[in-house]
Amino acid sequence: AEVALCVVIFYLCCKAHRVWIGLLSVLQTALTVWFELAHKHGIFVWSDFVIDKFTIIMLLIIGVIGSAITVYALGYMKDFHAHDHHVADRRPFFFFVMYIFLAAMFALVLSNNLMFMYFFWEVTSVCSFLLIGYTRTKEAERNSFRALWLNLLGGLAFCLAIITLGLSTGFVELERMVFLGRTGADVVLPAALLVFAGLTKAAQMPFSRWLLGAMVAPTPTSALLHSSTMVKAGVFLIIKLAPVLGDNSAGLLAMMAGGMTFLFASFAAISQSNGKKVLAYSTISNLGLIVCCAGIGTFEAAWTAIMLVIFHAVAKSLMFLSVGTAEHHVGSRDIEDFDGLFSEMPQLAVCMSIGICGMFLAPFGMLISKWAAMKAFIDSGHAVLMLVLVFGSSATFFFWTKWLGKITAIVAGKRNIERTVHKEEWFVLKGLAAATV
Repeated sequence: AEVALCVVIFYLCCKAHRVWIGLLSVLQTALTVWFELAHKHGIFVWSDFVIDKFTIIMLLIIGVIGSAITVYALGYMKDFHAHDHHVADRRPFFFFVMYIFLAAMFALVLSNNLMFMYFFWEVTSVCSFLLIGYTRTKEAERNSFRALWLNLLGGLAFCLAIITLGLSTGFVELERMVFLGRTGADVVLPAALLVFAGLTKAAQMPFSRWLLGAMVAPTPTSALLHSSTMVKAGVFLIIKLAPVLGDNSAGLLAMMAGGMTFLFASFAAISQSNGKKVLAYSTISNLGLIVCCAGIGTFEAAWTAIMLVIFHAVAKSLMFLSVGTAEHHVGSRDIEDFDGLFSEMPQLAVCMSIGICGMFLAPFGMLISKWAAMKAFIDSGHAVLMLVLVFGSSATFFFWTKWLGKITAIVAGKRNIERTVHKEEWFVLKGLAAATV
């Protein structure tokens, strides 16, 4: 299956005259096959798949949020092709890839055998490539190949981590790696390589450009990538590694990359007026905080990271889908054009307001999670990270408050235009709004 996937990637890259990206896939597949044939036969795997409480949380996020996004897409894609006549209507292909994506994510979070996880990791990379390039425009093609390139770079690090772990310890199971790491075994190098793979998948700086480029795709794709699947695979892996992180090179890599990403992406979001770009930078920022918490390696910081994963998935999916609906009916995704949205689309404005409040106001989960993160930083002795959290969180206040003020303003003379919103969209938007509360 891995070789077949490599053939598909190489064919697509050659077809688009980007052979060098395809060669990266060939390199890691060759390394995987060599490891399988030369060394894997001497390695016994106790459990290919494992379910723990964190896995159950991830399964619920993928299943509930992912399914809600696909239901929303039923109505959204009708309007999408009605507005964009130049885009070929390939909805059967679109939904096929979305469900393959969700299936791969289910398998990824269940996998304990790193060889299995690596394969499903690559499947999600290919699915994201296909979804980002759905419209087949030059911009979509360029951004889809950028996403593929950066994710294959992370895939190469993942492959090297498996080989390093297998050759040095004689096993390729994530749970055994974490157990031995906690008992004093030296697993820092494979952990650092896996953290690097997680950073690329979670779009941490300097690998964040692929996630910003994903905005050219239809809104359900953006919501799926940003809230419940693609980026969550990266933070899932790093959180699973949290017990072997901390004050070592792998932990410091996660802390520094996550902390700087959180700070800089928060400030970058202030300069944006495009609603989807604000959400993209906000996503990158929040993922940075999750990675930073996981890098600390303490129990307190790890459960804080899991809280952030849950609240971010629900609120951010609601925000992305709300912007998609607004774009089709208001005619713009620019926040500056959302003046009077409460008069034109009152129900949508309420859903959007709940999503915004869920991201930065008390007593919603994100603010409580940030308080827990601050306490975890102080308890672990990382005062500098606490300052990063304070300044980064202060920056988020600016763009969320501006957005909230725009949509709640009452403007005279506006007529209600939300009667044309599809029932599937309302079902999902109101359901996610209730879930946020």
